[in-house]
Amino acid sequence: MTVVLDDVRRDGRRRCPAGVLAAALALGAAAAGCAPVLPRGMRAAGDALLAPAPTTSWAEARDEATRRVEVYDVLDRQADLRATLLTPRVRRAFLAERDRFHGAFAATAQREWLGMGDADEGVDAPTRPGPPGDGEVLVFVAFYASDAKTRSLATRTSIWDVALVRGGVRVAPTSIEAISPSPAVSALFPFVDRFDDLYLLRFPLVDAASGTAVLGAGELALAVRSARADCVVRWSLVDR
Repeated sequence: MTVVLDDVRRDGRRRCPAGVLAAALALGAAAAGCAPVLPRGMRAAGDALLAPAPTTSWAEARDEATRRVEVYDVLDRQADLRATLLTPRVRRAFLAERDRFHGAFAATAQREWLGMGDADEGVDAPTRPGPPGDGEVLVFVAFYASDAKTRSLATRTSIWDVALVRGGVRVAPTSIEAISPSPAVSALFPFVDRFDDLYLLRFPLVDAASGTAVLGAGELALAVRSARADCVVRWSLVDR
């Protein structure tokens, strides 16, 4: 059974609004209590990323680009996937509030995946390399699976298949980078739980085999699948 939940508090605390509880009861997933939900502002799979607004905060941009799905076997939670698509809008919001975030993780995030290249200065300007993330599709992932021995996404012997899916084309990540949990990570992504494994997924902008652009109008899905659970979250990209 797959349950997609929205409504998240930014402080990471969990609550049970009546609408979510009623839906969970209807699915039979909440018989043992209230299902956990995400910080306020986070949207269910399939919701569109809104068009950029000058006043968008980091928290708003992050939550609007984040999706979550939980997979249950009757009442036993098998997996919990939260994924933030690091769109240009999310990256701009981070840079606007960069001084709020501290430590090596924030510095690495800016340098490697949340920073942005300089504005175009014209054809005569010297060429400057942008951050690596400028040429990739990046997804921050917090992932929990009930079997700790087999839940890693990053090992060569992982039981999990990871892919972005667009228009029927599956695109494998070029790398899956494990991230060490810390208060600095939680400051940026407060939905992270102490039982989660954290990753940065890197994907190419264009699938080499099919020539399909990974980003563009239409639905984009992240699939994390194994014999234990089938986790899929979706974004509808109306504006990046």
